[in-house]
Amino acid sequence: MLVRRVVANNPGPYTGPGTNTWILGGEPVAAVIDPGPDDDAHLAAIETKLGGGALVLVLVTHSHPDHLPLAGRLAERHQARLARYPELGEGDIVTAGKVRLKALYTPGHASDHLCFLVEEDRAVFTGDLVLGQGSTMITYPDGDMAAYLRSLEKLIELRPSLLFPGHFDPIQDSVAKLEEYRAHRLDREAQVLRALESGPGEAPELTQRVYGAEVSGEALLQAAEMTLKAHLHKLVQEGRVELEGSRYSLRS
Repeated sequence: MLVRRVVANNPGPYTGPGTNTWILGGEPVAAVIDPGPDDDAHLAAIETKLGGGALVLVLVTHSHPDHLPLAGRLAERHQARLARYPELGEGDIVTAGKVRLKALYTPGHASDHLCFLVEEDRAVFTGDLVLGQGSTMITYPDGDMAAYLRSLEKLIELRPSLLFPGHFDPIQDSVAKLEEYRAHRLDREAQVLRALESGPGEAPELTQRVYGAEVSGEALLQAAEMTLKAHLHKLVQEGRVELEGSRYSLRS
C-alpha cells in the first residue's frame, strides 16, 4: 500500500508539528484521510503529492477543526466522495481503486471519531485516538473517558502492525503503543483517586493537585482540566466519586 503524508502548517500545543493528512494509493486513484485545516498552502501541498492522480475518496476521522475543514473543498474540487461519521459506522467498507478501508467506530477523543483499518496490511489510521508522541486529550463533555478506553481495547484486540496517527510519525510497535496509552489513562485515573483522598475539590483545584508542574501555559492547563473532568465523569458514572454542585469527593 502506497502511503504519503502531508503535514499541515498548524503546529501548536494541541497539534504538535501539525495535522497529518494521509494520501493512500494513486495507482491510478487515491484516497485522502483527514484533509486538515482550510488553508490554501495545505491544499496546494496535497495537490502536489497527488501528482495529478485521481482523488476519488475523502475520509475524515473526526470533526475537530484541525482535521475536517478542508474536506468539503478538496472533495468538491475532485468530485470525490466525502465520508465520515455518521454516514460511516462500525464495519463499513469504503474503497478507492485497490485500497480497501474498514471503518472502526472509536469514540472517546471525540464522539464522532472513526479509525480506518487496511485489513490486508493490518494498518490503522488512528486520527487522534493515538498520537505518535504524547497523550491524547479527552475533552469533556464531548470526550468520553470510558468510551476512549473501550476504543483502545478494540484496537489492541486487532493486533495492528502499523499505526498512522493524526499527529507525529507512524508507529511500528503498535500494540505496545496502544497498551502504553491504556496504561497511561489508568495511571492518571489512579492519580485522580489519590488526589481526592486528601479531600474534596473542584475541577481547577484537582487539576493542580493531579498535574502540578507537569503542565505549563494556559492552553495545556485548560486541556489538562478538560481531560481531568472526563476522568471524573467516568468515576462518577461508576459510582466511585460523588459530585455535589461543582465539588467532587470520594464516595464514602
